[in-house]
Amino acid sequence: MGKKKWIPVLLAFLIGVSAGVLFVLPGLQKRTDVFLQDFSVSRDGSTVTVETFSVGSMGFIRSMEAKQIGGEIHCSFYGAFGGLNSRFGAKSRFEIQVDDSAERIYFDRGTGLDQLVLERDTGTGLWTFPSPLPQ
Repeated sequence: MGKKKWIPVLLAFLIGVSAGVLFVLPGLQKRTDVFLQDFSVSRDGSTVTVETFSVGSMGFIRSMEAKQIGGEIHCSFYGAFGGLNSRFGAKSRFEIQVDDSAERIYFDRGTGLDQLVLERDTGTGLWTFPSPLPQ
């Protein structure tokens, strides 16, 4: 095959790779603009289901990663695949596995200071929204 016949093949390959990167890249980026809308707790208390929303003007949430550190659970969220405002793989409801040692749930803000979104009442053991004023 001559040198000139490889140019269209190479161009098609580069366009395909570029389109693939543009499709996948948003799904690998953390979303730090996610807030808690509502939550529910399973009957046995082992799972907290959070309903979330993003305040950003573009993009949707795809997945959540929760890590427990002592009594704190820190949640990080990731954008949907497919481009700037794609809904491909988008979700808003996520389950967080909790045990008896879990006391607080935080959402990642990307600043090193995560935001407290839920806490377990020490008296009743029930999950509640945090008090807006220090007690």
